[in-house]
Amino acid sequence: MSRSFSSYAYEGMVIVASILIAFALDASWANYQDAKLEQRVLGELRAEFRSAETRIVKSIEELDNVISATMELGDTLGPEATPLSLDEAAGLLRRMTSMNTLEVPSSVLDSIIATGQLRLIGDNELRAALSEWPALVADVRENHEWHRVGTDEFLVPFLSAHVPVRDALSSEETECCGSSRFVFDPTGLQRDPVFEGRLFLRASRQLATRAESETLLLATRSVVELIEDELR
Repeated sequence: MSRSFSSYAYEGMVIVASILIAFALDASWANYQDAKLEQRVLGELRAEFRSAETRIVKSIEELDNVISATMELGDTLGPEATPLSLDEAAGLLRRMTSMNTLEVPSSVLDSIIATGQLRLIGDNELRAALSEWPALVADVRENHEWHRVGTDEFLVPFLSAHVPVRDALSSEETECCGSSRFVFDPTGLQRDPVFEGRLFLRASRQLATRAESETLLLATRSVVELIEDELR
């Protein structure tokens, strides 16, 4: 007995429906797996960015101490220099010439960018913020390096020519009494217009580094908030 056209059509519909259902199940499973992976990645990113925030805050605090010393010393400069004791001047110079760098954890973010897993982040704003964050870190590091080179090559050589520094380890007096390693009359340095100009330039570099660091801190905190929203 020959089969009717309708029976063939029915079988065809059943086959097509079975294929579509299989595709739908595969897609649903893939979406479920992606959602689970996204949650895991977001959790790891949250921990990494919280750690980064802590380190950025610490870096800004260290930089603020350097800027404070620069400003304090700058306020004493000029023809009518405010008298400073040797220890006061030495303390300000030590604080002013201390260097700090910025090291933030980024292995999780680097990995998801390198492997293309950034696409798993469903929120467009968060995905964009994560993509832009490494460039902000690079800007701050560049400013830190700019600041370091300016100190090492522009300011310290000038100080070394005007401020004799003795080796503390070779001086019993320094070891036992804690006297300053800087042995000089601060007044000459305070009244030197060249030093004042160099100190002003240094302050501008420090403030630029501070501004970039603050921008990075705000961006980092924004990323943490966006991640928290996604994990809720």
